[in-house]
Parts: sequence; structure tokens; C-alpha cells
Amino acid sequence: MPNKIKDINYYLNLPWTYTIETTKETGELLYIVHVNELPGIATDAPSLETAMSLIKEAMTGALELYLKQGDVIPEPIDPEEFKGNIAYRTSSSRHYKLFKEAQKRNQSLSQFIDQCIDLALRK
Repeated sequence: MPNKIKDINYYLNLPWTYTIETTKETGELLYIVHVNELPGIATDAPSLETAMSLIKEAMTGALELYLKQGDVIPEPIDPEEFKGNIAYRTSSSRHYKLFKEAQKRNQSLSQFIDQCIDLALRK
């Protein structure tokens, strides 16, 4: 399989992820959009639709500059690359406590650890 040409179209069609926040500036609601994989690339607008359009423009400009300068462009990670298996080492006492808590909840150890991680990631 030949290598893909990594031009502007290649990068613009990657599955970028965004963080969207809202704020009120001078009484007006603004949508702030950040590109998670491209630090420093952000925009704001009074509507989400406009903010998403503007972030695409900002990304295009930044990506063109990165390409022109020969800079490395961080790419989004493909979720399909992850299989769900994590090797996790801990102390024997923590392992025992986790096991006992999972047992109390009538859960497998993996289910209980997943539940703990889900709670931590909500923050």
C-alpha cells in the first residue's frame, strides 16, 4: 500500500477533536473552540456554527504554515488502534483492596477499575 501524500487536504480530513467552551463577554455568549491536537489553535464566535467555521480557517492557516516550514504536525490518534488491554502494576495491598471492593459490588475487578477510571475522567 503506497504512503499517503501528507498535503493540506490530508491534514484537513483527519479526525480532529475539539474542546468547546462557552463564556459571557460583555453580556454576549461566546463559543470558544480549541483543537485538542494543535495547541494554540483556537477561536471564538457568538454561534457554534460560526466558531466551527472559523476554527477550520485557523487550522488551514496553521497547517499551511507548518507544512511550509517543514514542522512536525501532531496527528489525531485513531481510536481503532486501541484494543482495550492495559498492563497495570500496583502494590499487592492496593490489588487486594480493589478486589475486595469489586467483590462487595458484585463486579469483576476489570469492571470496577473501569468504573473508577470513568469517574476520574468526568472531571
